Amino acid sequence: MNSQIKLSTIIVTLVSAFLVYASFILGDSENYLFPKLISATIAILTIMLWFEKGEADKSTNFKDLMPGIAIASAFILLLKILGFYLASMIVFFSLVMYYSKPTESKDFWRVLLIKLGVAFVFTFALYGLFTLLLKVHTPEGLF
Repeated sequence: MNSQIKLSTIIVTLVSAFLVYASFILGDSENYLFPKLISATIAILTIMLWFEKGEADKSTNFKDLMPGIAIASAFILLLKILGFYLASMIVFFSLVMYYSKPTESKDFWRVLLIKLGVAFVFTFALYGLFTLLLKVHTPEGLF
């Protein structure tokens, strides 16, 4: 395994271990069911990383990840101000617009409206899942 891949895998393993610890040890049994499920899934995926047999010349380009990390950091900072659903819609739209292929279509406005519609449907699905189905209290801000 490449040294950059090893370092990334170690960092992901440490973050995963902290998430499992925080959700299983620190959390209340009733209120932390959803985080327990998510942290257990992340832990299983992290274990799978250790057994991946990638190419020897494979490397991680952290420059490609930086915009996503910056957008995720902005999401965390704006969560209490804008609220979970509005911040989620803006972040999802930003990620899709940034990481989309430049040769998708020549009509910018059509692509913009389609991606905005997808972001709205994604946010509505989050609302249905978290608020209506799971009864999770999300951070409230403007909305």
